[in-house]
Amino acid sequence: MASDMTTPRTTRWDFPPGSLPLPLVIAHRGDQSNAPENTIAAFTKALELGADGIELDVRLTRDNELVVFHDRCLERTSNGFGPVNHRTQQEVLAFDAGSWFSPEFYGEHPPTLDEVFESLPGDFLINVDMKVIMKGMRLIAHKTAEIVRRHARWDSTLVASFNPISLWELRTIEPKINRGYIWSKNHPFPIRSRIFSPLVQADWYDPANDSYNTKLHRQFQAKGARVLAWDLDFDRDFEKMAGVRLEAIVTDSLQEMLDRKQEWADRLA
Repeated sequence: MASDMTTPRTTRWDFPPGSLPLPLVIAHRGDQSNAPENTIAAFTKALELGADGIELDVRLTRDNELVVFHDRCLERTSNGFGPVNHRTQQEVLAFDAGSWFSPEFYGEHPPTLDEVFESLPGDFLINVDMKVIMKGMRLIAHKTAEIVRRHARWDSTLVASFNPISLWELRTIEPKINRGYIWSKNHPFPIRSRIFSPLVQADWYDPANDSYNTKLHRQFQAKGARVLAWDLDFDRDFEKMAGVRLEAIVTDSLQEMLDRKQEWADRLA
């Protein structure tokens, strides 16, 4: 059942930091409770339920094209095997990415980023996580920017990564695209200090699991940036989130978090 919150839907990532009474609820890899993750089915179900946006992952294939896929290897969420970047885009698209979840989704394939953009409203918030370590860390930024340009999805797309070089390249070639810098307190020093932040000039900071820090959040907001944190880092407590003016949360439990947000929206009304 879709959310009945009456507040206007947020359609861009560049709103003023700390300006929302309650954070946006972003569906991690779509509505993965009711559909296989990172598929068109999961993304459309998240939209139907009333999510403020979705998060997805992109990887480069052997022929240097993008596919929406989280893991480095294909086995967990498809009937393919081996690393994604050892297959061509067409080979990856031919795999079944739905049957592992339920026979109902037999034939659901890993989508391209173009397919995702074409399947959802142009003003629906999408957070694209570029999955890359070394090889292709600049190319993936070019490929992602190319697709955002083609769809003119400037305001409703946030492109994020752990890789600061990819984000620096993105800023260099297409500064109009909103950038999210993912970081973890478990990274080795000095990486965990976000030493590359001047290169990235992030619009959003995305602390990994168990990495949210209120003091850092205030510092990010003071610099004009926003924070997308995990719901679990706040014990899924919207009172805590509202108290620090958190801008957005990412969740694996979409319906539950939408229900909780609705309860708090009713209290604030």
